[in-house]
Amino acid sequence: MDLIRPNFLNLDEEASDADRSGVLILPLPLDITASWKRGTGDGPAAILAASHHIEFYDEELDAIPWELVGGIATQPTPELPVDPAAAAQVIFEIASSLVRPDRLLLSLGGEHAVTAPLVRAHQALWPALSVVQIDAHADLRDSYLGSPHNHACPMRRIVEDGVFLTGIGIRSLDEPERRFIRGERSRLHLGHQVAGRLAEVAEEIIAGVPPGPVYLTIDLDGFDPSVVPAVGTPVPGGLGWAETLAFVRRLCESRPVVGADVVELAPREGLHYADAAAARLVHKIIGYVAVARRGGDVGFRV
Repeated sequence: MDLIRPNFLNLDEEASDADRSGVLILPLPLDITASWKRGTGDGPAAILAASHHIEFYDEELDAIPWELVGGIATQPTPELPVDPAAAAQVIFEIASSLVRPDRLLLSLGGEHAVTAPLVRAHQALWPALSVVQIDAHADLRDSYLGSPHNHACPMRRIVEDGVFLTGIGIRSLDEPERRFIRGERSRLHLGHQVAGRLAEVAEEIIAGVPPGPVYLTIDLDGFDPSVVPAVGTPVPGGLGWAETLAFVRRLCESRPVVGADVVELAPREGLHYADAAAARLVHKIIGYVAVARRGGDVGFRV
C-alpha cells in the first residue's frame, strides 16, 4: 500500500522539507464566525486530501511546480482559539514566524477571517503590500454578528491598515460597504462587470493594482457555484474556472505575488469535485508564482 502523508501532493520527505522548500502550505481550520453554513473548518484537510490525486506535472506550464520551487512543505495544523480576536492574534504570530522574502506562504482556510492577520504578517515585511481579492462578498463590514473579526469583515481591517484593495467578482455587499470603499483608494470590480469576461479585462484590472508586492486571497465562493459547489456562503453567478486562472496567471506575471490564501471551502458529501477544484487551484497558483519568479528578480531558494 502506498504511504499517505498528511501534506500537499503527498510529497516524499525530500520534496517536502521545510528548510529547503520554496513554498509553505499553512492549514488554518478556522470556523467560528460562519453566518450561514458551518464546515469551513474541514476545508484545509479536504484540500490536502484532494491534492493527493493531482498530477505533479502541470500541462499548461509544461513543468513540475514543486521542482521549480525546491519543494512544498506543509506546516502542522494549529489549534486555534474559539475567540475570534484571540484566533486572529495566533494566526498573525504563526504567519509572522513563517513569512520570508525567499518563499511563498500559501494558507488554506477555514473561513475568510484568516486573511486579515495573514495580510498583516506580510505587510510587516512588505509595507507597500496591496491585496487582490477574488470573492462573491465584499467582506468590508465594520462588524458583523458582534465581532470585527467576523468572516464578513477581513477586507475592512485590511483597508484600515492602509492596504490598497482590488476586489474582483463581488456580487454581494450592502450599501454602507459600498459607501465605505468609495471613500478609499481601493476599487471593486463587481460580478456583473467581470463575470464571463475576466480574462478580457485582466490587463485593465491589473493596471489599477499598485506596482509592488501583492497578496492574493481567493474565497472559493467567488467562482460560479457550478465550479465550486461546496462553500459556506454560496452566491449565484460568479467567475468561471478558465477565466479566473487566466487572470491569476497574468497577475503573477505582472506583480510579485508574495503571499496567498484559498479559503471558505465547506466540504459536502458527494461534492468532492469542490475539494478537487480547490486543490487544483492551489497547485496552479504555486505554478504561476514559480514560473514568474524564475523569470523575474525575486527567486526561490533552490
